[in-house]
Amino acid sequence: MINIACVLNVQHNHRGPQYSIDWVDRLYRAVARNLDIPFEFTCLSNVDTPYTTVKLISNSDIYWNKIELFRKDIFQGPVFYLDLDVVICKNITNDIINLPKDKLLMTREPYRDIINSSVMFWDGDYSHLFETYCSNKDSIVEEYSHSINNTYGDQSYIKNNIPYDILENYTKDNFIGWRHHKIETEIKDPSILIFTSRQKPSNNLHLDIVKENWI
Repeated sequence: MINIACVLNVQHNHRGPQYSIDWVDRLYRAVARNLDIPFEFTCLSNVDTPYTTVKLISNSDIYWNKIELFRKDIFQGPVFYLDLDVVICKNITNDIINLPKDKLLMTREPYRDIINSSVMFWDGDYSHLFETYCSNKDSIVEEYSHSINNTYGDQSYIKNNIPYDILENYTKDNFIGWRHHKIETEIKDPSILIFTSRQKPSNNLHLDIVKENWI
């Protein structure tokens, strides 16, 4: 059994669309279509959802809510995290079951060579990330509001405070595809499609890969 996790914070989002339970529903349906092993689907949120829901408690802004994924004792066993704007396009079972469990895995943006937290995998106790964040929230948010080696925010904080590795090192070449906000590139039949910044599935419905899989 694996935990599939997402985060929904219903608030005004100046960086893009206001996420809603509909986005959670689409993600759940995509997982159900493309994962052949038992899974527990959990949403960390400030509203109730039709799924297992864990209440957000840190009063954080935007992507910083993801740090609550590492709260102690929320999950038992491995966790595969997905942003709500990720689109699953193919069966991901074989890639997930072969991932190593001794490090937290994040993905790498190929265009800027930075670490991205849109998709993550881990199996273990990383609760110090949450505890340290809560004890120094204002200073940490301020410190990571500026680019550090081309990355910032939650993903920079995570990679600077734990042993991490790159998801693509353990998956097939086209496991992750990108719809990048700065660089237009061909999408080469990925298993998972990640959108960056203001690029979202909701404003890319003209793409066949989105129309067929974001349903």
